[in-house]
Amino acid sequence: LLPPAARLAERRAAGGRGLPAALAGWQFSRRPLRGAGPVLLLVLSVAMGMLAVGQSASWDRSQSDQADFRSGASVRVVGTPAADPAKAAAYTDLAGVREAAPAFRTTADLSGGRTAEILALDTAHADERMLMREDLAGTQPRKLFAAIAPPRTSRAGAVLPEGGRQFLFDLRIRDTAAPGGRSPSGATSLVSVVLEDRYGVGYRIGAGTVPVDGRAHTLSFPVSAAGELSVTGFEVDSDVPEGRSENRQVTVSGLRASVEGGGEQPVAASDGVRWEAGATMAAEGDEQSVEKPEALTDSGTTPAFRYETGYTAADDRYAAEPVSTLRVTAARPAAPALKAVATDAYLRYAGAELGQEVDLTLAGNTVRVTLVKAVRELPTTGLGGAAGSTEGAPADASLKPGGGLLLDLRAVSEVLAHRSGAVLAPTEWWLSTPPGDGAKVAAELRALPGTDPAQVRVRDEVARELADDPLGAGPQSALLAVAVVAAALAAVGFAVGLVGSQRERAPELAVLRALGAPRRRLARMTAAEQGVLIALALLIGLALGAVLTRAVVPLVVLTGQASRPVPDVLVLLPAGQVAVLLASVAALPLLTVAAVTLRRADPAVSLRHQGDN
Repeated sequence: LLPPAARLAERRAAGGRGLPAALAGWQFSRRPLRGAGPVLLLVLSVAMGMLAVGQSASWDRSQSDQADFRSGASVRVVGTPAADPAKAAAYTDLAGVREAAPAFRTTADLSGGRTAEILALDTAHADERMLMREDLAGTQPRKLFAAIAPPRTSRAGAVLPEGGRQFLFDLRIRDTAAPGGRSPSGATSLVSVVLEDRYGVGYRIGAGTVPVDGRAHTLSFPVSAAGELSVTGFEVDSDVPEGRSENRQVTVSGLRASVEGGGEQPVAASDGVRWEAGATMAAEGDEQSVEKPEALTDSGTTPAFRYETGYTAADDRYAAEPVSTLRVTAARPAAPALKAVATDAYLRYAGAELGQEVDLTLAGNTVRVTLVKAVRELPTTGLGGAAGSTEGAPADASLKPGGGLLLDLRAVSEVLAHRSGAVLAPTEWWLSTPPGDGAKVAAELRALPGTDPAQVRVRDEVARELADDPLGAGPQSALLAVAVVAAALAAVGFAVGLVGSQRERAPELAVLRALGAPRRRLARMTAAEQGVLIALALLIGLALGAVLTRAVVPLVVLTGQASRPVPDVLVLLPAGQVAVLLASVAALPLLTVAAVTLRRADPAVSLRHQGDN
C-alpha cells in the first residue's frame, strides 16, 4: 500500500505552495519502501493490541451474558416446597427484594428422543425480563411478555383482609328431609377450601370434617399475613347414601380472618362476586354429574346451595366407597387463550410453526397452546441454562435438548381454575433485587428453616464462578502480553528506522540549510513525512485488528468445558479502549519524531564531512 500512497502524496504536495509538504511528498515517493519495516511493526502492534482489547472485552461480556442466561433473575429459588397458603408471598417480605415472580418448570418429550423444557413464568412480576439479551429475542423482551400475558381481570371470590393470620368460617349441612336436619345415616363430610393468591396460584386446603346435623360448625386454618389471598371455592365430600338419595343444604357463612392482637375482621366479597355450584358422584374413578344444585344464595359471602347426593343400591359392591361431592366456586370470566414463545430449536424438532396449536401436559393437566413468537434461546433452558435448571430439566450433554417454550403462569392458572381439582403449584421463584443486593438476599433465603443453600441460585455468584475459569483467563493474559511486546518492538523499530533515515539524509538536509531553508520548515517536512507513515500504520492496523478480532474471538472464547458459550459471543471493541490503544502505540514514535526534528545540527559539519568523502 505504500507506493500508491506515496504517489498520491507527491501529487498533492506538488499542487501546493509550501516547501515542507513538497519536499516530504517528493522524498516519500522517491523511496516509498524505506519506511515499510517500521510501518509493518506498527500495523502488527495495533492489530495485536486490538485483538487483546477485543478478546478481553468480549470475554467479560460473554461471562456476564452466560450468568444472565443461566440465572434468569438476580436470585432464583428452585425446588420450592409444596404449596402452603400460610407461607404465600413470603419472599416479597425479604429486605432487598423488589419483586417476586412464581414459575413452574417441566419437560415434554419430542420425537427422536429429544426433550423440550416448558417454563410457565408470571411475566407481570418478572420485572427483570428474564435477563434476556435483546438479540436472542429479536425484539425487546417486554414485547415478548406482552404477547403471552393474559388480559387483566378483577380478582375472583372473597378477599381476605390484610394482616390476616387465620381464616375462619361457619359451615352448616342439613338433610332437608330428616327431622332436625340430621342425616339418618350419621354421615359426615370432608370440607376443603380453595384459595388463590395475588399471582393467581391456587391452593386446596383441607379445613376439617362437618357432620350432617343441621348445625353450624366453625372451621379454620392458618394463612399468610402478606399473601393477599382470596377464597375462590369450597368442596364438600361425603359418602354416598345407600338405598335413597339425600337432599342436603350446604350454607357457608361468617367468613372472617383473625389478625394480630386476637381480633377478627370480616372477609369482604369482591365486586359483583357470584357463586356457582356443581354436584358429582364418583365411584372407582368414574365421576358423573348428578342433578344441578339449586342456588339459595349465590352472591356475597354467604353462598347456600341445595343438592342431591345420589345413592347406591343395597346390593352394589364397590372396591372403594362412592363419594358425593358438592363444589362451590366463584364465577370467573372465560379462560384466556394460552399463548407461548417457542425457541427456534423447539419449532425445528417439534415440526411446528408459528400460529400452530400444540397440546402440553402441565402437572397432569393437558392444555392447548398457540405458538405466537419465536426466539433463538430462552434463558435457564437447554444446555446453556443447565447450571440453573431445576430437577427434571436437561442438565448434561447426554440428553438431547429439544428447545423450550415460555408461557405465562397466570394465564395457565386461569385455564386450570375452570377445571375441578386442577392446581399448578410453583416449582421456583424468581426474585429481582437492586444491583449488588443479591448476596444479601441469598443469605436471608439460605437462613430460612428448611431451605437447602443449593436451592438458592444467585446471578452474581454464577458470574464470579465463570470469571474465575482459567480456560478463559489464560488466553486473555497471553494476548495482553503479546500486545505489550509487539508495541514495545514497534516503538523500538520505528525509532531505529527514523534515526537511521535521518543520519542517511543528514548531508541532504545540510545542503538545504546552506541554501537558506529555515530549520523550522525542514523539521515540519520530517514531521509530515513520518506523520504520514504513522497515520497509515494506525489506519491499516485498525482495519486489520477489527477483522482479526471478529474472526478469532468467537473461536477462543469458550466455556469451562471447552464448548461454545450460550448465548453466542458478542464481539466488542470498546471505542474508548481502542482510542487509548492507538494513542499508546503512537506515543513513542511521535516522541521520537519530535526529538529528532527538534535536534539542532550544524550544517557546516555535515557539509565538511561530505566534502572529505
